[in-house]
Amino acid sequence: MDKKRVKLNDILLSLKQIPKTISIIWKIDNKNFFLTILLSIITGFLPVVTLLLSQEIINSLVKENITLNYTLIVFFTYLFVSFIGECISEEKNYITNKLQYTLQYKLSYLIMDRCTNLTLEDFEQSSTYDKIEKLTSEISYRPYQIFISIIGIFSSCVTISSSFILLLLWNPYISIILAIIPIISLLYYLNIGQKEFKIIWGRSKDERKAWYLNYLLTHDFSFKEITMLKLKDYILSQYKSISQKFINQNTSILRKKLYFNIIYKFIMDIAGAVILAMAIISAYYKEILIGNVMTYIRSVGFIQSNSNILMSNIYNIYNGSLYMDILFDFLNQCDNKNKINSIEFKEDINKIVFDNISFSYNNKTKVLKNINLTLKRGEIVALVGANGSGKSTFLKIISGLYNIQQGNIFINNKSIKDINLQDYRSKFSVLFQDFVRYELSLRENIAFGDINNLTYDKRIYDILNKLQLDFLQKEDGSYNLDILLGNWFEGGRQLSQGQWQKIALCRACFKDASV
Repeated sequence: MDKKRVKLNDILLSLKQIPKTISIIWKIDNKNFFLTILLSIITGFLPVVTLLLSQEIINSLVKENITLNYTLIVFFTYLFVSFIGECISEEKNYITNKLQYTLQYKLSYLIMDRCTNLTLEDFEQSSTYDKIEKLTSEISYRPYQIFISIIGIFSSCVTISSSFILLLLWNPYISIILAIIPIISLLYYLNIGQKEFKIIWGRSKDERKAWYLNYLLTHDFSFKEITMLKLKDYILSQYKSISQKFINQNTSILRKKLYFNIIYKFIMDIAGAVILAMAIISAYYKEILIGNVMTYIRSVGFIQSNSNILMSNIYNIYNGSLYMDILFDFLNQCDNKNKINSIEFKEDINKIVFDNISFSYNNKTKVLKNINLTLKRGEIVALVGANGSGKSTFLKIISGLYNIQQGNIFINNKSIKDINLQDYRSKFSVLFQDFVRYELSLRENIAFGDINNLTYDKRIYDILNKLQLDFLQKEDGSYNLDILLGNWFEGGRQLSQGQWQKIALCRACFKDASV
């Protein structure tokens, strides 16, 4: 792990993603974004307002020539402002919670959408899975955490500044001391944040393995084999080992935070005690009123508590910005892969020509080498070869799932590098050997072959009858297209492997494709 200390420049660089983060939150829900900021600023002022009112109440009791009516007016004003403050605080909590839910689902939707821009080669790399797993697991709270921390900083700064001004008017030197201590402490606290982020992000592979081990023991597809082979204890021991590693790492960070908090609070308590002693002495010698003493005591308390909040929020922003930096890099990576070739391809495929095609995985041994082949419409072609000879790779290349490394493919005499791949793929219907079992309705399982015809019941019935899916027929020979398949959801119909294969074949036949 990097042992370097966090410098001010490191903090400023890490915060460069804040404008982007604010921008994306504003686009998602600008109304609640604005209301949250407005209410946070108001709640930042209210503690000092109530503090000054309480000071005036106490001072009015010891001042001469102050009527009871005046004291009561100030008292009821204090109650009113306090009540309004509580109402505003509750409204703020309601709005921020509503904003969090919106962010959670819309940002998750954004990542899901961007992932579809990646290539099959991207998904065949473990590093891609590590990044996606970490991003999706934290997308529900990281951006929201940054936003709330920014709002918290606004509110804390308003309260600290107001309290600071009150103390500054009384004793400038005391105010300077209270300001210096949190600033010095902040750099060390952020250094802990940097270490925490690197630990958590660096264990993405282990977290994904822990998830997979959990998945193996909690789902039906692996139950039979794990039971027969008595693998339970081995898998549990692997999971326990990884979990213990996480616990040790988390405990290490918590211990550092504990030591920091104890030392920081001790220093702040000493500074606060000195200030309080000075206020008491000043009041004893009649230099200030009792109400002012209370104000200074509470002002110190406000500065202490809000300094803790301020540091915690800056810590969260710094830590969250490191995450957002990776998120935006990922989104940019996905967007760059979504550059659609300019030439539309709407005609049917009549001829496919492989021109000296070669392909290798990770720049190692070539799976395909100098393939030259012409396929014409109407032909039935079978690829025969041993395991690992490149049959599946050939299929993925011809269907546009792999980018060409060497050579070229001509579709109706047009280079595949120039045509729109989305248009091109729409001309294919492919039944993969590792087809997907959609635990959804029968209608969706068939019509996913051509999603634009999801409600084309007659065509779905024709395919079902043609391929004789009698195991799903009702007594009158009809089909319930809305029946759920699989056992993940209540009321679902479990199918055998062979029956799932027939469903997948129906899906492939449902599409009116050239190839």
